[in-house]
Amino acid sequence: MCGRFTQGIPWSEVWAFLQPLGLAVPEEPLRPRYNIAPAQAAWVIASDGLGGARVGSMRWGLIPHWTKYLKSSLATFNARIESAATKPTFRQSFERRHCLVPASGYYEWVGEGKDKQPWYIHPVDAPLLFFAGLWDRWVSPDGEALLSFTVLTEAADGELSKLHDRRPVMLQPEHAAVWFDATRWRDEQHALGEPPALAWHPVGREVNNARIDNEGLIRPAPPAGAANRISSGP
Repeated sequence: MCGRFTQGIPWSEVWAFLQPLGLAVPEEPLRPRYNIAPAQAAWVIASDGLGGARVGSMRWGLIPHWTKYLKSSLATFNARIESAATKPTFRQSFERRHCLVPASGYYEWVGEGKDKQPWYIHPVDAPLLFFAGLWDRWVSPDGEALLSFTVLTEAADGELSKLHDRRPVMLQPEHAAVWFDATRWRDEQHALGEPPALAWHPVGREVNNARIDNEGLIRPAPPAGAANRISSGP
């Protein structure tokens, strides 16, 4: 968790939510994505160091800047917020390189083997979510730079925990400036408020194939097996 998410939102919505930050929107329009998987590129928002924020494309799966060689097997698309400050892979990014990942929702799977049922989780009262993330800049031996990120997770609670025991750390837009300032965040994290309300529904198994990417993936589908016993959220 979280192993797939969606960015089916226009930048006008992202800009409207983060306007106090002076968000610099890229010239390239946001192409709606409905099945973003690890090792793929996604749009990420990071501080510009001047009190504003800028948008850029980064690889999902953090590559530490000190790594000598790129290893595709690194499972760094998620990081536990409880331990990221001490894990060598994430420690320096946790100290100084925070980012936000705009998302319209994400997927979780329930069950075992071929009976696994995918569920789509999305916000109730807003068009998008902001996942708290970390980023880094890795340079290959040939001098080619690669920006990458990870999504922070925390323990899930309530009905959502029946889908998975972890959830992305989600921040309200008004707390973005605090998260971008790593020093300020350490002092004010107790004041970040409640995460956004979520709802969820079962979807078809086409989402299992990361090469399939269309809006139909998030449409409700009949649940199967044990998934019938899970409620669809608030």
